[in-house]
This record gives sequence, structure tokens and C-alpha cells, in this order.
Amino acid sequence: MFDVIILAGTAKPSELTISENVQNKAFLLINDRTMLEFVITALRQVSEVNRIAVVGPQAELTALAEKFTGLTVVPEGKNIVENVQRGAAALQAKQHFLVASADIPFLTAAAVEDFLASCRPYTADLYYPIVRRIDNEGRFPGVKRTYAKLRDGEFTGGNIFLVSPNCLERVLPRLEQFFALRKSPLRLAATLGWGFVFKFLTQRLTIAELEKRFSVLFAVDGKAVISGFPEIATDVDKPSDLLLARQQLK
Repeated sequence: MFDVIILAGTAKPSELTISENVQNKAFLLINDRTMLEFVITALRQVSEVNRIAVVGPQAELTALAEKFTGLTVVPEGKNIVENVQRGAAALQAKQHFLVASADIPFLTAAAVEDFLASCRPYTADLYYPIVRRIDNEGRFPGVKRTYAKLRDGEFTGGNIFLVSPNCLERVLPRLEQFFALRKSPLRLAATLGWGFVFKFLTQRLTIAELEKRFSVLFAVDGKAVISGFPEIATDVDKPSDLLLARQQLK
């Protein structure tokens, strides 16, 4: 069984939050339900999910917890790293646990179950799903995503992780940087080294090379997991994304 931390912290104002007149996009309404509710519902349907802790604004989460019995409410901190720390402290997980963002309303139980199965036997410190461009555009045609062109194909990153509690102290100092860089493959490659930039630009970089370099720089054993479920990677960042969610999640 796996515990889950959902990150629903309040971020800086964006085009999306301003247009919808909300402070936190996790509470955007999608057909009378908040975006966060879609994520919680999907995770609750996963047979291998145990406890769920949501980190965010306490007042809004306390009201939401009345709909979801057993939900652990954790007051948000100043940034992603602090929010992960607070969620981990609240759960005190003894084995690998999931960390998910609150802006993936398309998430399904099948996507999470497939990801967990692909991570077996859970020997790495951190698992991160990636989705092929052809799969993502087949499911969500016209949706703009950031793709990395590798020798193995074109991929976009997911919005859920499987993390070992044993590596938290090592990975947390770099976690916020990784979250920022995951939407910029070129900057991520530059962080990994200029040799990687050249290989990235010439599309010669492989998943295996990225995993090896990531493990050296972050002092954790990281593994990329190819997922056939675009729902795990498609978040709501822009007004056009929200329109799509309202159309598809009726």
C-alpha cells in the first residue's frame, strides 16, 4: 500500500488564476467540482493507495475534507520543498510514497495503477513517468506540452512521482529546481552538463544517460517510467487547458 501527498499549495498569480478570479488553481471549478476533487477521487479509486495527505490552504482544505473522510489536511508552507516536507512529516511513510500535483484533473486510477506496476520491484529512490508525444497528442490533440527529443523518442513529463522516504534529505534541496526545470528540457540538459546539451540538441541523448547523470547529480537512484497514459502528464496551466477539462470532464 502506498501513501500519497497531493501538492495543492498556493502559487504566484498566473493568467489562469487571474482569469478565473481565484488565488489557488487547485480550487478552480470544473463543472461544479474543484480540480483538486478530481485528483483525490482518482487516487481514492486506486486499490494500492492507502492514506492521502493534501498540502495547501488550511481553511479551504478543511471544508473539502468534509466530503472525503480520512483525508489528512496539512497547512501549506512557503514553497514546494516545504510542502513536501510537511506532507511527509504528517504521513511518516515507511516505504515508497506518491507525490502528485493538484492540477491533473484527467488523472485516472488506471494510469496510477499502471505507473505503480511499472515501478516494481521498487528498488530505485525515485520514479518519474514520461509519456510519448504520439500518445499524448492522440489523447489530447492540439494541447500544447513541452517535449524532449531523445534518441528513444519524444517525451513529456508526468505530474506524479514515486519516492522513497530514505532519499528525502538528499533529494529535497534540489527538488524545487527539478520541478522548475522539468518544463524546460534545454535548461535541464544544461544543468546536467554541457555535453548533455550538445547531445540533446543533436537528439542523441538517451533515457539511460539521463537517468545515470541524474543519479550522480542528485545523489539518488532515479528511474524514468514510460507511461501509456497521457492523463498522468496533462495538467491545467492555461485557460485553454481549463476549457478542455470542462469539455471532457462533464
